[in-house]
Amino acid sequence: MAAMHASREVRRLVMTALGAALGASALASCRDSGSGVATDSRAEGWKTVEYQGVQVDVPAGWTHADMTSCEFQFERWIPPDLPACSPDGGVSFYRSATFDPAYGPGVRHEKPAQDQDPSTGTDTGSDTPDWAGYVYAGDFAVYAADDDPDLVRHVLTSARASGG
Repeated sequence: MAAMHASREVRRLVMTALGAALGASALASCRDSGSGVATDSRAEGWKTVEYQGVQVDVPAGWTHADMTSCEFQFERWIPPDLPACSPDGGVSFYRSATFDPAYGPGVRHEKPAQDQDPSTGTDTGSDTPDWAGYVYAGDFAVYAADDDPDLVRHVLTSARASGG
């Protein structure tokens, strides 16, 4: 009887360990793989970030935005002085299957008319970036916005699917 009781205990421990391992594996596969700095970019002052198989060069000073308390949550890298939940500036990764743009891929002047003085056409001081655009890479639409059109172009031309 003692041998039978011991084998039940061993079986119960093995089943418990197996269940815990399967549960941990399922959680790990469901968890959103966050982004991180993949490598230093070839261009000085830039770094390459990777998110779910897509790599993009961003300015070295940009940081990963913690979007957990924002109304809409997606992967985003932003200038250090920009609030995480602000819709203005930085680079964002949107699932291409659900991305519904108002215009085609590429860079375009984004300054809305209400942000410009109608008599001079100059900026009225709004925080809305002057330039924005997107490209498709892997399973994502990579969207970038900034006041510098060359920065937006650099970010978008660097977007690529990693590892084939």
